[in-house]
Amino acid sequence: MTRLYPTLLVALALAACGGTPKPIARPVTTSPAATAPAPKPAEKVDPATHEWSYSSVGKRDPFHSYLADAEVAATQISTRCPTPLGRFEVDQLKLVAVVTGLDDPVAMVEGPNGVGYALRRGACIGRNGGVISTVRSGEVVISEWTIRADGSRDKTQTVLRLPVPESLNIEE
Repeated sequence: MTRLYPTLLVALALAACGGTPKPIARPVTTSPAATAPAPKPAEKVDPATHEWSYSSVGKRDPFHSYLADAEVAATQISTRCPTPLGRFEVDQLKLVAVVTGLDDPVAMVEGPNGVGYALRRGACIGRNGGVISTVRSGEVVISEWTIRADGSRDKTQTVLRLPVPESLNIEE
C-alpha cells in the first residue's frame, strides 16, 4: 500500500502539469450559402385537424366609409325628439283635452304609460321628430318627416282628435 501512494502522487502531478497543449480554436469562415440552415423535411398535415377560417362577424368593414355612418347618425339625431314625448310613437298618444281661445292654444295628450303632457304649437313629439303645427278646437295636427326605403324624406301630417263621448249621442 505504501507503493500505491507514490504512484498516485506522480499521476496527479502529471495531470496537473497538463501534458500536451490543446490546439487554439479559431473561428471558421464559410460562404453565406453554407450558413443557411438545411431545409427540414415537410411535416405531414393530418386531414382530421380543423382548418383555419375567418369570420367578419362583429368586425368593422375596412371598405365602408365611416363618414357615411357619421352622416346617418347626424340625421337620426336631428330627427329625434329629446323630450319625454320622443319615446313614443304618435299613434300611441291619446288626445285628452284642448284649450282654445288663448293666444297660444294648449292641448293635453296622454302617453301609453298614463302620464299627461301639455303641448303647444312648435313642441317636439314622437320618435320621428314630429312638430305640433296647429292646435285647433278638438284636434291637434302633427307634422313629421318620414324616411322612405330609397332614403328620400317625405313630410306627413297626422291629426289627433278628441274622442267623441258616446253619452252625447251625437251623430256625425
